[in-house]
Amino acid sequence: RLFRIVEYLKNLYFIAYGFVVAAQAILWVSVVMVFVLFVSAVVLTRNLANAEASEQELRYVHDFFGTVPRTMLTLFELMASPDIKSLKIDDLLLHRPFFLMYLVT
Repeated sequence: RLFRIVEYLKNLYFIAYGFVVAAQAILWVSVVMVFVLFVSAVVLTRNLANAEASEQELRYVHDFFGTVPRTMLTLFELMASPDIKSLKIDDLLLHRPFFLMYLVT
């Protein structure tokens, strides 16, 4: 009986160890993702804040890309559910095709 219990505990240990390794991998992927989102948000916020645009475009830029945290949230939403139409920035994308290429890549 003791050998059966040890065998079950060994299998349980392997399962628990697998969860720990998976949690470590998820942690590092999250750290890298936050870093990439932060760098992208800084680049977008600085470039879009200095761009000349119409009043409507400036409102969209301010709403979605006005601050670095807001830009990070917008980029995360695009990453999680890539629906550019939900942003309603068609005019901005029409006048700035490089902005669309930046969002797509």
